[in-house]
Amino acid sequence: MVYKIYCNIHRLAKKILQKKRRPHYRMVSLNTSNFSNNEEIEINGSYINDIEIDIPTNINKKNLFPVENIVAIGTNSNLKDSYVRNKNSNLSLGVNMNDAKITWESFLNASIIPTGYKNGGLHYTGYIADEINEWCLPSWVWTNAALVRMYCNKGETTKALQIADLLLKKQLECGGWIVRNDYKAEGAIPTLAPNDSAYIANNAFVELYKVTNKAVYLEAAKKCADWIIETARPDGLVWSGYDMKSKEWGKDYIIVDTGFTAGLFANLYDITQDNKYKIFLEKFVNQYINLFFNPSKKSFSTSINIQDQPGGGMFARGQAWALEGLIPAYRVFRKEKLKQVIDATISNFLEKQLQNGGWAYNFAKPLLGEDCKGVAVIAKSLMEWNLIEQNDQVVISAQKALDWCVKHTANKGECKGGIFSFCMEGAVVHNFYTKTAFVYSSAYAIEVYDMLKEVR
Repeated sequence: MVYKIYCNIHRLAKKILQKKRRPHYRMVSLNTSNFSNNEEIEINGSYINDIEIDIPTNINKKNLFPVENIVAIGTNSNLKDSYVRNKNSNLSLGVNMNDAKITWESFLNASIIPTGYKNGGLHYTGYIADEINEWCLPSWVWTNAALVRMYCNKGETTKALQIADLLLKKQLECGGWIVRNDYKAEGAIPTLAPNDSAYIANNAFVELYKVTNKAVYLEAAKKCADWIIETARPDGLVWSGYDMKSKEWGKDYIIVDTGFTAGLFANLYDITQDNKYKIFLEKFVNQYINLFFNPSKKSFSTSINIQDQPGGGMFARGQAWALEGLIPAYRVFRKEKLKQVIDATISNFLEKQLQNGGWAYNFAKPLLGEDCKGVAVIAKSLMEWNLIEQNDQVVISAQKALDWCVKHTANKGECKGGIFSFCMEGAVVHNFYTKTAFVYSSAYAIEVYDMLKEVR
C-alpha cells in the first residue's frame, strides 16, 4: 500500500506537468459497427497511423488496428477513445500451480488480433487492467517471437509456423522489421529497430530452423544479422530505432534492451561457424558491457545518451534483456570477464528479489511498484545460467519467481492467464500506474515451468 500511495502522488504530478504538453492526436478503438459493408471506414480528418503522407478519406480495415489508431484531436467524434475507464472492473488474481500452464496458454490464445485488421493473426503485446480493461500494443510485432520460441520448445511447430510465416511476410528488403509504433507529439512513428528485429530473427527464425531445418528461416535470420552489421555504430552498438517517417536514426540515446541483440549473433555463429558473426558479437558485447554495466552496482544502466554517458535506474527488465544476450555470448566465448559480469548480475537478482518472489520495477526505487513484465524473463535467464553453472540458489530463486507469477495470474475474464502487477511502467501502454500484463510474460512463464520441472 505504501508504494501505491507514493505512485498516486507521482502520477498526479505527472498529469499536472503534462497539461502543458498536450498531444495533437488521440487514440481510438474500432469495432465491426464502425465499418461499411466493404470493410472501409470514413476518416473525417487527419489520420496519422501510417507512413504515407496522403491518406485517403476512406481507409480499409486491413490498415487499421482494433485499438490504438491515431487520429487528430477534434476529428472522428463518433469513434471510441482507447483507454476509456470502466468502473465495473474486477481483476481477480491467483491460480493453482497445477492449472498455471493451461491458464497462461488461455491468455496467449485470447491475445490474437482479429483477422481482417492490421497485424491480424499476430498477437497483442499486453492487456491493461484496473478500470480500463483493453488489449494494447497491436503494433509491437517483435514480441510475437517469444511465442514462436515457446511453441518450438513445446513441440507445437504448427502454431509456431502460423506466427512466424506472418512475421516473415513483414520482413523488409533490408532485413529488418518495422517492429512497433512509437508515439511522439506528432503522432505514431513506425519504428525499424535493429535490436527488436534481432529478437524476431533469433527467437522466431533461428528456433524454427532448428526444428524444421528449412533454409528459408535461417536465411531470414542471416539477412537480418547482415543488415544489423551494416547499420551498427563503428564500435558495434546498435541504434534504438529508425524513424520511418523522417527517415532518420534516433541517436539521442540507446536503451539497455539492445543487449538481447547478442543472442542472434551467438546462435548464428553456432549454426554457421561464419566468423563475421563471431567478430561482430565480440565487438558488440565488449562495448555493451563497457558502456552499460556498473560493476559497483552489479547492474546495467537503463540507457546511454548521445555522449555515451549512462543514465536511468536499475530496471528489472533491462537486466533480464541484458542476460538474454550475454548468456548465449558466453556459450560462444567462455571468457572469464564475461562470466564475472553474468555472475554479478545473477547475484544482484538474488539480493534484490522481494520476499514474495518478484522484483521491483526499479531496483533502486522499489516504491515505483513491482515489475509487470520482467519477472518471468529474469526467471528464464536464471534457469539458462543454471544449465551452465549449476546452483541450487539460482533454481530456488527461479521457483520463487514462478510462484510470484502464479499468484499474480488473472483467474477469470477476458484477461485470464495474464500476469499482472501494479507498476509505474504502465507508461509503456500509454497509461501510467496500472496493472498490466504482457503476453510474452506468460510465454516465458510456461518455459520456466517446464525448465523447473526438468530439475525437480
